[in-house]
Amino acid sequence: YPDVQTRVQAELDQVVGRDRLPCMGDQPNLPYVLAFLYEAMRFSSFVPVTISHATTANTSVLGYHIPKDTVVFVNQWSVNHDPLKWPNPENFDPARFLDKDGLINKDLTSRVMIFSVGKRRCIGEELSKMQLFLFISILAHQCDFRANPNEPAKMNFSYGLTIKPKSFKVNVTLRESMELLDSAVQNLQAKETCQ
Repeated sequence: YPDVQTRVQAELDQVVGRDRLPCMGDQPNLPYVLAFLYEAMRFSSFVPVTISHATTANTSVLGYHIPKDTVVFVNQWSVNHDPLKWPNPENFDPARFLDKDGLINKDLTSRVMIFSVGKRRCIGEELSKMQLFLFISILAHQCDFRANPNEPAKMNFSYGLTIKPKSFKVNVTLRESMELLDSAVQNLQAKETCQ
């Protein structure tokens, strides 16, 4: 998706500039980067089903009786690819998470199911989202990614508790020199704390 990469990088360059690295303080001003993150989570559904839970009482859902102590899994992949919730769910389109003003549509982001739901949702959800934001932002800010021209583009996965892509080759090049990255690492080492 070179057009998506170009748009992510353009937003990063406009908001962050080229003289520093992205940080968490930039997140509110990077709606397309956030939209990319949510679409990557929705599209990949890298945790396709939740860890098992058990019902604590007899209950019913949509008219189906579910006895106490029944093992229950939530099919997150199905939720994230439901055409009734997501127009053209088979298409990777970060813009689906932006409103008419180009801002994040929080109603739509809340529908992405990757960290389970309810009281049993992953306690590391917010930390994971922060790490993903920084990881993606810094990589896109500093690098260009290109599909290997010697391999046809394909989406092959290994399925288990998580969905993992099978090995593939990608060309990664720095957008500029290593000076900014070296400087950021030196600053972090000098401060010995991360802000």
